Amino acid sequence: MKKIRILHLFLLQLVGGSLLAQTPLFIPDTLSGTSLELTLQNGTFSFFSGQNTTTMGVNGDILGPTLIINKDDFVNFKVNNQLDETTTIHWHGMHVSAANDGGPHTVIEPLETWNPQFTVMDKAGTYWYHPHLHENTNKHVSLGIAGLIIVRDDEEANLDLPRTYGLDDFPLVIQTKDFDVNKQIVVPSNSDDVVMVNATIDPYLN
Repeated sequence: MKKIRILHLFLLQLVGGSLLAQTPLFIPDTLSGTSLELTLQNGTFSFFSGQNTTTMGVNGDILGPTLIINKDDFVNFKVNNQLDETTTIHWHGMHVSAANDGGPHTVIEPLETWNPQFTVMDKAGTYWYHPHLHENTNKHVSLGIAGLIIVRDDEEANLDLPRTYGLDDFPLVIQTKDFDVNKQIVVPSNSDDVVMVNATIDPYLN
């Protein structure tokens, strides 16, 4: 109940604004189509003013672009690992063959590229992608490698729903993190005490 109450209060602050909300909500870029390239990379990000934190991201310093794909499309990915360690990319919640799923058995070594391809079998919905390397999933996700997947289909297109990304349809990646005295992310940690949305602490959305 405590977690639900905290989330409720946080969402009220996000939508309504607050004296504590000082930072505009970061909206990840999008990638769409049937040929998509993702580059996993090291970076730095300023969660706190004047402080640089070591991070990992996809096509940037933190998080990854929102992928917008269509049901029944055949999609090809080029996943480049520019990290200095092995990782994977897993399409969480999607119906994908084991060879293309990006679990612990499908690793991407540093400076190597992985080329999964599959037909989108899922109905319209929101899914996400993230590393799934054995014993390092927590580290890579906590440092920033995570992104949303939006699947569109004909049924969803006929519904009277907002769907203009960044204008009336907003992605929300809600995370908690623990920082040390130097404002570096602590992994692993059982004492996360900072809540953020889209890598933004105390965000507001106009």
